[in-house]
Amino acid sequence: MRDYDNMPVITWNDAVNSKKIEAQVHHAEPVIIEMPESFVLAIDATACGCKSTDNPELHIDCKPMDTLKTIAEENKDDELLKVASIAHEAGQVVDVDTRLRRIVIHD
Repeated sequence: MRDYDNMPVITWNDAVNSKKIEAQVHHAEPVIIEMPESFVLAIDATACGCKSTDNPELHIDCKPMDTLKTIAEENKDDELLKVASIAHEAGQVVDVDTRLRRIVIHD
């Protein structure tokens, strides 16, 4: 299991926090994004290039553009599309934990 203890946690709830997340990702720094209950985090793990795990609620090392774009479009969230582009450009990958309602962007 990946260790997330030293990663900053930012709640996805307003433009200020989305800018903080964009800056973190732009500098290729890891970040955990806590998503609101209303956000749909369902993805096609295979199409998003995720590695398989024993836990069906956890998708790891997914392609950021495919994964975040899918989630952004499902939730009609343009700010998350910006994060997708920045994560892709920074060479980051994404973990999606549907049980804990969080997205982890890391190297």
